Amino acid sequence: MRRFVAAITLLLQMAICAFPQSAIPGEIRLLPGYQHRALQGIDSRVGEIWKIGGLRIRYDIGAMAGDYTECKSCGWTKGELWRKEQIVNGQKMICVFTASKQLVISFPASHANFYATVTTPEQEADMLLMLFTFRGMSQ
Repeated sequence: MRRFVAAITLLLQMAICAFPQSAIPGEIRLLPGYQHRALQGIDSRVGEIWKIGGLRIRYDIGAMAGDYTECKSCGWTKGELWRKEQIVNGQKMICVFTASKQLVISFPASHANFYATVTTPEQEADMLLMLFTFRGMSQ
């Protein structure tokens, strides 16, 4: 029984090491309490960053993902209240906030899109602070 428990412990440690922090797209640094989970995509890399009882940021990254902030017919920016652009870590970052409280952030050069429903200023700050650490994606 002890050998079995030891083997299971070793396998769990190996699994944890197989998914290091660098598995988060663009080396995003998470704020305390946030977790990352990669999901199964069809033609792009998808996943989510979330905090229990709080904000859930979803992402879609890849050439087929397009640019959510520039696709008017896709509906991502419907009800746009404001739009801001900034250079972050050497690449353009576009932020759009909508009437439905959707914050959509795209990094066009990396074909990276992040989106979440933000209901408090703290959630908005959390999303922006984490995405300001996005380093880009190698193509």
